[in-house]
Amino acid sequence: MTRHIEELIAQGEIGGRTVRILETGEVDCYSYPVPSLADGAVRVRSARTAISPGTELTYVGRSATNPYLHRRWDRDLRLFRDDASSVAYPIVFGYRAAGIVVESRAAQVREGARVFGRWRHTEFTTLAAADAEAQLLPGELSFDDGLDLAQMLPIAVNAVAFADGREREGPVVVFGCGPIGLLVAQVAKATGAPAVYAVDRLSARLEIARSVGIEPVSSEGDVAARLKQDLGAEAIAVAFECTGSADALGEAIRVVRRRGTVVAVGFYQGDATGLRLGEEFHHNGVEIRSGQIGNPHPSFDERSLRARALELARSGKVVLGGLPRLELPVEEASAGFAALQRPAEVLQVTFRYV
Repeated sequence: MTRHIEELIAQGEIGGRTVRILETGEVDCYSYPVPSLADGAVRVRSARTAISPGTELTYVGRSATNPYLHRRWDRDLRLFRDDASSVAYPIVFGYRAAGIVVESRAAQVREGARVFGRWRHTEFTTLAAADAEAQLLPGELSFDDGLDLAQMLPIAVNAVAFADGREREGPVVVFGCGPIGLLVAQVAKATGAPAVYAVDRLSARLEIARSVGIEPVSSEGDVAARLKQDLGAEAIAVAFECTGSADALGEAIRVVRRRGTVVAVGFYQGDATGLRLGEEFHHNGVEIRSGQIGNPHPSFDERSLRARALELARSGKVVLGGLPRLELPVEEASAGFAALQRPAEVLQVTFRYV
């Protein structure tokens, strides 16, 4: 057992059936011991965890592209260095989870409480009582809703915040109808965008967008020219790029008006081949902003982002658990990761533990 895994077990962050990404490129489910619970903490048994179809998949396969595998993140200088890697296999990942408190050593959180959070794909995890109390799942929301309250919906809220209200100035375009793109589109609409267009190459995902009140647009042909011809060259003040594709980032730059804003939400891997910054970016003075959750908008911190996400979830203006998903027992983790290689059929994958 590697040192970092031993530390995670000792800290109570993983225990029982746990999904691992292996150096061979494979994924499995392995059972780890469960340590005793310290005072002031609670033990949660996962009901559901869901794969992040963006970040998590960059760790999988022999040609995995996540920069943490190949370079070291220098926290002091805030840059990557080539002298080492930041993570080691086996990797136990995950940040979309919901479950039930099964043991508590804190008076303020009772056994049986339902919570959501950012823990890994693991059967048992330990939370500080204050964290569990701050992440109690409201009674009207399901475990499937809870999967996206700690990270995915805050990602979308944070991304839209980087538009700084420009989404209310005219139609908004979102590139990508994956889970993040669908949430960003809904948040933009909920915060005042008069119209939201979602672009994707897959007809099944465009139909999902339509089902949550977003106008679907096929990515075939010259999307930017088509939208500008229909809406006007100066109509689109802001676009959100949610695929992690350099080509889609280029289209987002092309679609916005002069001095428009592009919020880059996707996780871009390797070189940005095909991104031509000497064209519309140069001639139209387009601004590109990183809307990653690791770069919170100045108007938010973790607590206020979570509060805003909860507010939107409870308002009914954003569909979370109602978005399509393939649910599998955690023992079938390998099949779950493989299913995401069929994006025309599978939007997201959830593991169940009970």
